[in-house]
Amino acid sequence: MIQFGLGAAGNEIIRLAHAKGIELVGAADNDPAKLGRDAGEIAGIEPLGVKIEKPEKLCRPGIADVMVHATRYDPAAITNDVVGFLSAGINVIAISGISFVAQRHRELAERLDQAARAGGATVTGTGLNPGFLQDLIPIVMSGACQSIAKITSIRVTDFSPWGPEVMRHYGFGLTAQEFQRQVAEGTLGLHEEISQSIDMIAYAMGGVAEKLEQQKLSMVTSTKRSAPSVTIDAGLVCGFRHVANAQCSSGPEIRLELIGIVHPDPAVDGVEPGTRVIIEGVPGVEAMIKGELSSARGVYAATAARAVNAIPYVVSAPPGLTSLADLPPIAWWPGR
Repeated sequence: MIQFGLGAAGNEIIRLAHAKGIELVGAADNDPAKLGRDAGEIAGIEPLGVKIEKPEKLCRPGIADVMVHATRYDPAAITNDVVGFLSAGINVIAISGISFVAQRHRELAERLDQAARAGGATVTGTGLNPGFLQDLIPIVMSGACQSIAKITSIRVTDFSPWGPEVMRHYGFGLTAQEFQRQVAEGTLGLHEEISQSIDMIAYAMGGVAEKLEQQKLSMVTSTKRSAPSVTIDAGLVCGFRHVANAQCSSGPEIRLELIGIVHPDPAVDGVEPGTRVIIEGVPGVEAMIKGELSSARGVYAATAARAVNAIPYVVSAPPGLTSLADLPPIAWWPGR
């Protein structure tokens, strides 16, 4: 396995893969401060004898069965990062950016698919969200329905563990006015992948998502909140609501809402961490998912688990770009 990106999520992936007996044969990162260092030491385990290199030095046939990509959300940049590995015959799993790009990023989807087919490799995106909570779970639940009028998923999660880049990306610490100004200008995209989750649900139900509408709203704290990478004074943005609605061409309406807060407090913020999925249909179905999937530790653990547990499925899948709507449901994998 090659690990591309050794931030918090990438390091968790290395630790889990090592525990499952998967051999790390390469590690890539563009951070000059990490180059030349041992990947195991960066990940907080024993030295693995694998030095972190620039990606282009690892992009060659036969070096690995799979590469796990773990960097920030940027579909174009992720595509640029992985097409060379795909052409070299290395399967790719990405935890961000390309969970379902076929509808709104068709040129990128074609590049990924062509490179993968040329190398006889497979590429897919999976993680916690997207990749599980607000797309795959609604898809699986819909299979119990005779008819569906509407699918709703509302996720509330603690953003406290994320790094400074994520905090900037979501506008934590801004004034409400600056938050809305950046949203209006398009510089504050919030959870851009919410549209990919909607597209995946629609695709799984035999349609496409149409008339996509989005709302991006701030949440302001009345008390000081501190996290490892940000301190938010009272009166500043401590959270966000990103709501997306679309009409599936095959019938159902789809509504997804992601609420991210630094140290959510149900009594103060009016929301409780967890993911609620509601299907209005025949029969109606509702589920509430709680536990550590909305906690600081659980977010990293589940993201890494989704990527590592996907390895046997992706390695054995037909070449090309695929999605979780095309693969069998990913189960826990004991490793080698």
